[in-house]
Amino acid sequence: MGNALLFEAGSHPDFHVLVPEDQTDPDGELIARYGLRYYVTKKGLKPKTVISVDQVRELTSALMTYGHGTHKVALISPAHRMNINAANALLKVLEEPPSNTVFVLVSDRPDQLPATVRSRCTAVHFRVPPADVALDWLAESDPDRETLRLALDIAGGAPLLAAAMAETGFLDTRQRIISDIKTALDEPVDVAAVAQQWKEQGVELALGVMQGVLVDLVRSKFHKAPPDLRNPDQRDWLQHAAKVINLNVLFSLMRRIGLYLQDVTAPLDRNLVLEDFILEFRELSDSGSNLNG
Repeated sequence: MGNALLFEAGSHPDFHVLVPEDQTDPDGELIARYGLRYYVTKKGLKPKTVISVDQVRELTSALMTYGHGTHKVALISPAHRMNINAANALLKVLEEPPSNTVFVLVSDRPDQLPATVRSRCTAVHFRVPPADVALDWLAESDPDRETLRLALDIAGGAPLLAAAMAETGFLDTRQRIISDIKTALDEPVDVAAVAQQWKEQGVELALGVMQGVLVDLVRSKFHKAPPDLRNPDQRDWLQHAAKVINLNVLFSLMRRIGLYLQDVTAPLDRNLVLEDFILEFRELSDSGSNLNG
């Protein structure tokens, strides 16, 4: 069988793919099928939502064996979904890579990758299309241009992500989470009740929205009119809230959320984790006034 046929069949021995196990699918797209080669969770258990250290170790072992051709390719996507142990294991391979092997790390959140991993990679940026072009394309299947424009802004100009947001009801869920965030910053809330609601909506989704709000608060703190907010429809509230935030608490919370999102399969009580983050978020304005100036 020729290389092209092997590749299309999802069985080329020199093409290796690491994806989170919950993104693998024997009947799905090519990448989802290739990812099954490194499915390491035992049958009957819930598939991992991160790329685990066991997957990286299996990949490393496979790359050391004889291949079909002269080169091997290892695709890791999304690379920021590697947990800490997986990233450290990959780092060792990148420091002394197998001969004739190309590693391709794909990520729309490269800032969540360890600096040590990023330093050993050559960045290739894929730019988003012009906003008007993307909006026209999206409007071919959905005439609600106002909603599409908001989704496109939140998605950072990525049309496929914006389409997914509009189709899945993400925008409504996001609005509810932001409403909870705004309330928590201004007045006492039932932390346990909010945490339970966020858990039902999806822990990663809720914390991703909170992370975006924190990033926007930083940008609003140091820029009167930040051009690239993750939540541009919240600009007025963000600029007001940024005046009273405690940057020490904010950066600590951002770091902790980032670490948690790198390994959401950790054996932790989701409700307690969310409650802890919400309580810490409420401390943002407690002593922030003395940091203004």
